[in-house]
Amino acid sequence: MPSTDALVDHSPPYPDGLPSPRTPLRHRRHGIFDIAFEERNSDPTLGISHLILGWLRGTRGNVPYARRLCAEIFSLAPWPLLTYLACNIWLSVSSALNLFFLSRLLNVLEDSLSTPGIQPEMFQIIAEMWLSFALISVGVDRVFTQSRDRIRSHLRAHFIPKLIDEQPLLFPISGSFDSEVPGWNFVHHLTRKMRICLTLLSQVVVLLYAISHKQSPEKELLMTFCIVHPILRWLAPSNGIGSEGYVFWTDSAPYKRLKALYGLAFSPQYRGDLTLDGVTSGLGTEYRKTSGNLGIVTDSEPYPWVGGLLRSWYWDFLINLTLDLPLAVYALTLPSRMSASSVTSMALLQQATNTLAISIGEYGMDPSSLSELFAQAKWLYDGISYESTTINGHMPYPTDKSKKSGMSISFRNVCLEYPGSISPALDRVSFDVSAGQLVLVVGANGSGKSSMLKLLARLFDPTMGEILIDGNAVDTYNVEQLRRTMVFLSQSPVIYPGTVRDNICIGLPHAHRPGKGSAPLDGACRKGGCTDFVTKLPNGYDTQLAPTFSFENDFCDGTYGIVSERLRQELQTRRGRRVDISGGQKQRLAAARTFMRMTDDTRLVVVDEATSSLDPVAERDLLAEFRASRNGRTMIFVTHRFHHLAREADQIICMREGTVVERGTHDELINLDGEYSKLYDAQS
Repeated sequence: MPSTDALVDHSPPYPDGLPSPRTPLRHRRHGIFDIAFEERNSDPTLGISHLILGWLRGTRGNVPYARRLCAEIFSLAPWPLLTYLACNIWLSVSSALNLFFLSRLLNVLEDSLSTPGIQPEMFQIIAEMWLSFALISVGVDRVFTQSRDRIRSHLRAHFIPKLIDEQPLLFPISGSFDSEVPGWNFVHHLTRKMRICLTLLSQVVVLLYAISHKQSPEKELLMTFCIVHPILRWLAPSNGIGSEGYVFWTDSAPYKRLKALYGLAFSPQYRGDLTLDGVTSGLGTEYRKTSGNLGIVTDSEPYPWVGGLLRSWYWDFLINLTLDLPLAVYALTLPSRMSASSVTSMALLQQATNTLAISIGEYGMDPSSLSELFAQAKWLYDGISYESTTINGHMPYPTDKSKKSGMSISFRNVCLEYPGSISPALDRVSFDVSAGQLVLVVGANGSGKSSMLKLLARLFDPTMGEILIDGNAVDTYNVEQLRRTMVFLSQSPVIYPGTVRDNICIGLPHAHRPGKGSAPLDGACRKGGCTDFVTKLPNGYDTQLAPTFSFENDFCDGTYGIVSERLRQELQTRRGRRVDISGGQKQRLAAARTFMRMTDDTRLVVVDEATSSLDPVAERDLLAEFRASRNGRTMIFVTHRFHHLAREADQIICMREGTVVERGTHDELINLDGEYSKLYDAQS
C-alpha cells in the first residue's frame, strides 16, 4: 500500500528547557498500521548543537556522583579494579594485535614471493609470537572474569545492606534497582565504552601502519575501502523512515478481534469459563469469519515496526558490498596484471573490513550514553541517602510516664487523604483508648477502619489533626522504638519466600530465634492454630513454601543446553518441592508469627480482619487465644463477624464513610438503635 504523509505543526517542546528545533510530525501508513514520526531537521548543525547542549546539561550535575562512585569502588577493591581495567585494555587491543601479526605475515609472504632468498625462519618467528599472544589473551580473559566477580562481590556486600536499611524509609514509595549488584552497571558500561573506543583506535593505528607499507595503487585502494564502510554505516538511516524513533498503531477492528480470539483460544486462564459458557465450539467459526473480513493484507503483524522498517535497498547493497564482497570489488579495480602485493592486499582487506565492522557494530549496539551512566551513579547514592518525609522524633518509647503495660491512644480531629484520591479516607476522626483496653472497630467495607490503623504504625501521617500516644504526639517518638511495641495481624497476610520456620520467626533477632523443637515456636503454632497442618507438611517447620513472587530469573538452579528427562528429574529432586498452602492456612501461619513476636515489650496488638478465610469455630478459637494473651496490653480488633466479641469489648468504635458515627460499650450502642445496632442485628 502506498504511504501517505501528513504534516502536523504541534511538535512538543524540546526537553530540558532548550529552545526547540522545528520537528513537525509526519504520519505514514503501511498496510493496516499507522506510523507517526518526527521529521529530521534540515539543518544538521542545529540538531547537533541541541544534542551537545542537552548532553552537557544532563551530565554536569551527575559528574560528582560518578566520580564519588569510582573512588568508592577503588577503595573497596583496588587490586581487582586495577586488574579488571588492565585486562580490559589488553582485550581491547587484542584484535588490533591479530591484525598486526597478519599484516606482518603477509608482508613476509609478499617479500618471499618477490625475493626467493627469504628464510622460512621469519614465518616461524611471527607465527610463534602470534600464538603466544593468543595464549596470553586466553589467560587474561580468565583473570578478567575473576576480577569482575570479585568487584561484583564487593559491590554487593557494600551497597545492598545500605539499600536494605533505607527501604523502610521509602514507604509508601517503591524503591528498586535493576541489578542485584548496585553500581555494577555503571562499571560495566563505562569500561565497555572505553574498550570499544580503544579497540577502534588501535585497529585504525595498525591499519594505517600496514597500509603505509604498500605500494601504489594498492595503498590508495586499501585506504579507500577501509574508510568507505564506516562512512556508509554512519550515513545510512537506521530504518526506512529515517527517524530515530516512531510510534505505530492500528485501528483495524477485524485485526484486533483476531488477536482477542487467539488469546481466548490459547490462554489457559480462560479455558474453564469458556467451557462452562459453551463458547469453545464456536471460536473456530468466529475466527474464520473475522479472518475473512480482514482479508489477505501485507504488513499485518507489528514485528517489522518493532524491529525497524526496512530502509531503501541500495543502502543495504552498498554496506554489504563493502563488508562481504570487498575482494570482488578490489579485484575489479586492480590493473590487469596481478602481483604478489595484490594477493596479500586482498587478504589484508578482507580481514580489516571484518574487524572494523565488528567493532563499529559493537559501538552501535551500545544504547547507553555517558549522561545515563552518570545518572545511574546519582540514583544509587540517592537511594542510599534518601531522607524520609516521615518525621522521626527523638523521644524514646516507652517514656518514664508510660504505664507498665498497654498503650493509650487519642485521635484529635484526624483527617487522611491518599494521594490522587477524590475523597478523604478519614474525616475528623476523634476517640480515646485507655491503656489495656480491648477495642472493637466495626463498620462496612470502605469505612476507613484499616486506614485508621495504618496511622498508628505511622505508615502514613494524617493530613490534618493529631494523634497522641501515652499523652504525647506520635511524631515526637522514635518511630522504630514505637513500632517495636506494636504487633499487627493484617487481613491479607504475606507468606515470605522461605520455610515455615522462616515465616514464623522472621524479624526476630538471631539471639531470640528458636532452634529445632523449641517450645516458644511450638506454642506460637498452637495459639495460631497451625500445628495440625504444619506437622503434616513433608519437612515440618523446614518445609519450603511456594514464594509469593517468581524466582524464574535467579540462578540458584536451572538447566543449560539440551538436557535429558533423567537430568530434569535429578534437578527436581535436588531443588526440593515447594508447597502451596490455602488462604486459611496462610492466616493461621501469620497468626503464629504474630504470637511469636509478642514479647514483654509489646504494648499494642492490632488484629485487622485477619480471620476472613477461617471458619467460625477456628475464628472464635483464634480470637480467644489473643484475648487470653492480653496481660495488660491494648488490643484492637477489626472484624465483620463481631457477635461473639461485642460483650467483651471495653469500647466499640463504629465507623461509616471515614468518620466515627458511634462509640461506647455494646449495651450503650444497642440502646442508641443506630448504625451499630443494625450491623449487630444483621449477624443475629
